[in-house]
Amino acid sequence: MLAIQKFATLAGTTRRTLIFYDEKNLFKPKRVAENGYRYYDYDQLYDLTFILELRHLGLSISEIKALTQNADPSSLNDNLQHVLGKINAQLDNLAVLKSTLNTRFNQPIATATPVKNQPAITTVTETTTFCRSRQSVACTEEEIAEIYAEFYANLGKLKLVNKEDSGFLTRLPGSNANLYPTASFCILKKVTAGTDTDVLPQLTKPTGDYVTITTTNDTKNICIGLRQLADYIAQNQLHVGDQLWQMNLDETFTSKGASQLVNLQYQLQ
Repeated sequence: MLAIQKFATLAGTTRRTLIFYDEKNLFKPKRVAENGYRYYDYDQLYDLTFILELRHLGLSISEIKALTQNADPSSLNDNLQHVLGKINAQLDNLAVLKSTLNTRFNQPIATATPVKNQPAITTVTETTTFCRSRQSVACTEEEIAEIYAEFYANLGKLKLVNKEDSGFLTRLPGSNANLYPTASFCILKKVTAGTDTDVLPQLTKPTGDYVTITTTNDTKNICIGLRQLADYIAQNQLHVGDQLWQMNLDETFTSKGASQLVNLQYQLQ
């Protein structure tokens, strides 16, 4: 017979584990001496190895006890099917996490510091696909928070950390700052073309030239930026669309579901 430490070494486990299994009536020593020392037979190695592997697969002590006491071989299959289901779910979650982090680390790193309150024309050379929320009605802080929570609950909150573009699309003809506080909007989040976003619709941001300005994310400064854009558009005799693209410049949202700095954009017609 083997003393507990030698048997534990042979089985690739620990003395502490064997004592724990004994106390839980899961795996008992062959003999316990008057001094309390535990002794095991070589043949016990096979039962213990099976128990250790079931624990490795995620079965609980109570589940293993029930299995070892049940002569029906189908019981083990039923339990292991349940374990397989949990493993597959974990693998699916890990795949989503991996995809999210790969997307994050594949984003271009911004090298230039945004310049505030200076209108400019930029060119968008690639079509971008966005997932969009429902359209707002009241434009209150409460509604913005509700739409934000609903949108990311449907899209998946992990999308918040993938560093893909996000922002708002607002119908605001003429860069009219007076209409901005009550203008209807939807929340945007960039997705890969062909992504199944289920109940959430998608839209495409066209390529082309955009007149833009960077400003601070609060109503006062956004309205100032809109007026500067309107003056720039008039002075340069430009024609723009009715859609204001308000894009976040950071992944940390400070107010109303947007970053501290935002870029306001109108497509030139």
